[in-house]
Amino acid sequence: MVKESNAYLLGGGIGSLAAAAFMIRDGRLPSGNIFILEAKPLLGGSMDGTRNPGETVEPETVEPETVEPETVEPETVEPEIVEPEIVEPETVEPETVEPETVEPETVEPETVEPETVEPETVEPETVEPETVEPETVEPETVEPETVEPETVPSESISVIIPTPAKKRNEGN
Repeated sequence: MVKESNAYLLGGGIGSLAAAAFMIRDGRLPSGNIFILEAKPLLGGSMDGTRNPGETVEPETVEPETVEPETVEPETVEPEIVEPEIVEPETVEPETVEPETVEPETVEPETVEPETVEPETVEPETVEPETVEPETVEPETVEPETVEPETVPSESISVIIPTPAKKRNEGN
C-alpha cells in the first residue's frame, strides 16, 4: 500500500480489526491512516463481551497514544574471508582376487522300480424293490353354516332419492 493512503473500515468487529492488523503488518500502512467507523458506543461487534445481546455497555474514553517511530540504523557486517582447504586425493590400489576353482559334483541317477497294483474285484449289490401300499383318504364332509339375517329397526334406514334438477331458462 502507499504510505499516503487512508483506510476506512466499517464496523468495529473482529473482521475490521483483523483487516487493520494486516494493513499495518503486511501493507506497511501507518496505523494513523486507518479509521474504524462504528455506530454503537462499544467496539467489538458481535464479540463485544457483554454476554447480553440487547444490553450495551458504555466504553471508557481512552485518549490515543502518540508513538514516535523508532529510527534504526542499519548494521554493517564485514564479510568473513575463508581460505579454501586443499585436499590431496587418496590413491587406492586395486585388490587382486584369485579365481576359485570349483569341481563339478557327480550325482548318480536313482533307479525306481515300478509298483504293481492288483485290481480290486467288486461284487454287484442286489437291491429289492420296495412295495408301497396306496393310502386311502376319505372325503371330509362339511356342513353348510346357517347365518341368520340381522334385523335392523326401520327408523334407522333412510333412503335418498335424487330428483331431476329444474331446467334454467336460457333465453334471459
